[in-house]
Amino acid sequence: MNNNSFTLKAIILKSSHSDYSEQKYKKIIIKKKIGEGAYGIVFLIQNDHVIKIFKNSTQSNTIFDESNYLIPIKNENRELIFFFKYTNQENNEKNYIVNLYAIGTIKDKIIDNSNIIDFNSYFIILPLCTPFYNKYKIFNKTLIKKKNVIKFTINIIKRLLKISQYLETKHNLINLDFKLNNFMFSKKNNDLNNLIMLDFSIVKKNTKKKYNINNKYYIWPNGTNLIENIPSYSICINGLELLFGYNNIFNLSNNLNNYLKIIKDKDKNIYNIFNNGLIIKISTDKLLKLISNTTI
Repeated sequence: MNNNSFTLKAIILKSSHSDYSEQKYKKIIIKKKIGEGAYGIVFLIQNDHVIKIFKNSTQSNTIFDESNYLIPIKNENRELIFFFKYTNQENNEKNYIVNLYAIGTIKDKIIDNSNIIDFNSYFIILPLCTPFYNKYKIFNKTLIKKKNVIKFTINIIKRLLKISQYLETKHNLINLDFKLNNFMFSKKNNDLNNLIMLDFSIVKKNTKKKYNINNKYYIWPNGTNLIENIPSYSICINGLELLFGYNNIFNLSNNLNNYLKIIKDKDKNIYNIFNNGLIIKISTDKLLKLISNTTI
């Protein structure tokens, strides 16, 4: 496949947009490929919308099955399950999570390089957004010595904590994939307070559940941890990523204390925030309250 336009046959299962009628077949004009992740490929389509087509097709009778207490971390349908529930709400808070336009299945087979997307694979249709790093052009840059970067970083941490709190209190869900690559600005809004979440990995909230995640993901703490404390840790890792660069944080290993010492020498109040999130590992609510009571 190249970037030439083509037409994709699909059926819309769930819709919140007038362009997409539920339980109707629709021809979707694919303009070009604009991205690819572990679980899906993203294409630009008509009307400045995007379609994310999931690589692994799934039986329709399991797509919205929530019988397991935890949705598996590597389950490619976690977004679909959440989006399905989210779009069924009458008063959803769209300023925290990207607005979903439609869910459906494709009725063609797509071959994209080494990827073969099967007939009946699921997709979601979303508005075209600007990725966080595309807006600021600061990916993998060391910003710790830049003017006002501490305030900028804490404002981002605070925004992500509010999104985490929304998921936990509104939906009883924990997001295990808080990383800056998963956050966007809508096309017409670049206000940092309107940073929205696009991709996530969700599990049902259970404050008593622990599991061991040693060396599995750079935004997760090593060792046995309460699930509810992972988001605040991950969000603080995002803060370190802004201050010291992605490559340094991706290979964090034993350097965490060194980075915390640099922050402490710069601002003890900010060090206290990172120490509580990364070492003490307090919950989202507690860390958000701490930031709100901290002078920056």
